[in-house]
Amino acid sequence: MKTGINFYSILNIRQMNGKYNGQTKSEYLKNYKRVNDMISKAPGDTVQRERLAQKQANVITDEWKAINRAMVAKELGHEHIFEIFFRKAYELGSVGKQEYREYQLNKLGI
Repeated sequence: MKTGINFYSILNIRQMNGKYNGQTKSEYLKNYKRVNDMISKAPGDTVQRERLAQKQANVITDEWKAINRAMVAKELGHEHIFEIFFRKAYELGSVGKQEYREYQLNKLGI
C-alpha cells in the first residue's frame, strides 16, 4: 500500500493537468461514459445507482481506474457514486489508510 499520498493532493494535481483530469482522453471518456450510464439507467433512484456503481467497483482491479472513476463522479456532482469508487481506490491502495480516515472524518464534520 502506498503511504503519504493525500487524496486531495492527488485530486488537485490531476485536475491541474488539463481538462481530462490527468487521464488520457480515452480513459476520461470511458470513465465519463460509465458514470453517466449509471445515472441514466436509474434516473432519480440513488439506491439503484449505488448498486450499479458497486457492481462496477467490485470488478475493478486497477487502483487508478478506481480513483479516476471517483473523480469523474465527483466532477459530475454524484457524491454517492464517488464514495463507492473512492472506497475501492482505498482498498486497492491508491489512497492511504490515514487519508481515507481523514476524508471520512471530514465528511462527518469532525
